[in-house]
Amino acid sequence: MAHHELTSVQPTGQFLADENTGGIPMEPAVPQQPGSEVPSTGAASAPTQQRWIWRVISPLILAVGAVLVVGLLALTIGPRVLPYQALVVRSGSMAPTIPTGSVVFYHRVPANKVTVGQIIVFARPGQTGERVTHRVYKIGTSSAGRYFETKGDANAAPDDWRVPAVGTGWVAGFHVPVAGYVLADLQSTTARLLLLLIPALGLGAITLYEIWRDRGKGAPT
Repeated sequence: MAHHELTSVQPTGQFLADENTGGIPMEPAVPQQPGSEVPSTGAASAPTQQRWIWRVISPLILAVGAVLVVGLLALTIGPRVLPYQALVVRSGSMAPTIPTGSVVFYHRVPANKVTVGQIIVFARPGQTGERVTHRVYKIGTSSAGRYFETKGDANAAPDDWRVPAVGTGWVAGFHVPVAGYVLADLQSTTARLLLLLIPALGLGAITLYEIWRDRGKGAPT
């Protein structure tokens, strides 16, 4: 009679090994909880890139605003409370040593301590309200006392005036090229208001962005 081979029945709760798994039992499927889906890499990369760009740009905006504010204060308020002067050079008579548009910072020096070769600022003789920044070309003495002969580095001949070497004056310490173009325009009332408002608005925008981002992270999906 024909014999039938009996097969054993697997206990309930176990899975047979699949032929394609090399004899390794498969784990039972676990149902996904709502909201536990793994987001795709492409969807997450765009917000991440935007946050990275914002983190780089926002400090730069604040840094530029801070530099402009400090520069404006150094040019307008600083000389009133600290022992220095800051003036914008508007001509090229001292080029290339001091280019046009530079901001020159001066410190106070007694006239008898000034030497040939130093750069000084003085009121132009015969011109009310005009100040000149030139180099001391020669120191002489006349019946009226000591005087300075001055000359611009870009000029072929010395100036045709004599600067009395009395009291104290201002000697150039250092200069910042190009800054005078920006700071001169910022000395108007409107520009000063904008200079104060722009950093404030930028800081407010950054704060709102941070709040919006934090709320977005905590929002349910």
